Amino acid sequence: MDMRRFVIKTGITALLALLIAIGLDMLITRNLHRSKARMFQTYNEIYFGNGDYDAIIMGSSRGQVQYSPAILDSILDIDCYNISVDGRCIDAEIVIYNAYRQHKPKPKLIIQNIDWGALIGSNMYEREQYLPYLYLDDLYEQTKESEQFSWADRYLPLVRYAGYSEVIKEGLCLKNKLVSPAQYKGYVARDEEWDGSTFNSITSIHFDWKPEVVEMFDKYLAQCKEEGIQVVLVYAPIYIGVTEKMDSVQSMFDFYQIYADKYGFPFLNYTYDSLCYDTNYFYNATHLNRKGAELFSRKLAVDLKGVL
Repeated sequence: MDMRRFVIKTGITALLALLIAIGLDMLITRNLHRSKARMFQTYNEIYFGNGDYDAIIMGSSRGQVQYSPAILDSILDIDCYNISVDGRCIDAEIVIYNAYRQHKPKPKLIIQNIDWGALIGSNMYEREQYLPYLYLDDLYEQTKESEQFSWADRYLPLVRYAGYSEVIKEGLCLKNKLVSPAQYKGYVARDEEWDGSTFNSITSIHFDWKPEVVEMFDKYLAQCKEEGIQVVLVYAPIYIGVTEKMDSVQSMFDFYQIYADKYGFPFLNYTYDSLCYDTNYFYNATHLNRKGAELFSRKLAVDLKGVL
């Protein structure tokens, strides 16, 4: 009889714990779907926003902080959104692009930022950006290997949030350290002035790529061509001192030109633009600050008028 009571009590306790876990998981996930934290804003716009856009901007952090939709919209008379992914390469950019295509109308134009590191593959930086959306079949299938998500992350309540205390706090509407910058349509302007520490730490830069990532890039461009989407490859300004430390600059340009020519897409290269020679326009060696980004966006808009 005592054993029977013990089993019943244990079962009830386990059931209550499961119900509490499910409730907390649902609460955290629902609040993250409304979050303004940088890593969730764009996915939330894609999945739950009402905007339909003519054009999108894709890239890594160099895409996120250097392309102003407001300026491009005003000059080109379009409506664009910046879906760039901080700290990531083309494989993660294609994941968010696929999500965009599932939930938004087909864009007419894609401004694709490229550079020396775009084709080396991502390294699970900020993998927590996917956590509130793992219940979606397509996103889970695309990220389960690259981000090492298990079936438990998808199906068991709270498991995927384990170890991400700041994300949990955000989901519970508690004070946390997640960055919620002033962001406009995915663009995050940086108001810092030049910090040369990154530049001083760079000894050399080598353009590199992985075959599987290049294959993804090629398929993505082929799909865009087949669907009639205009892609413009853009190498945004970088401080000239960094370019001088590269050991394969021309081979990088030649590599990207092959794919631009293959699909008949323009390739705009700003490596030697006047912005690149003035540190007043950069906050570090590889990223423009607000002043530089908005000047660059104006130049890009004018040049896009000439090639579109």
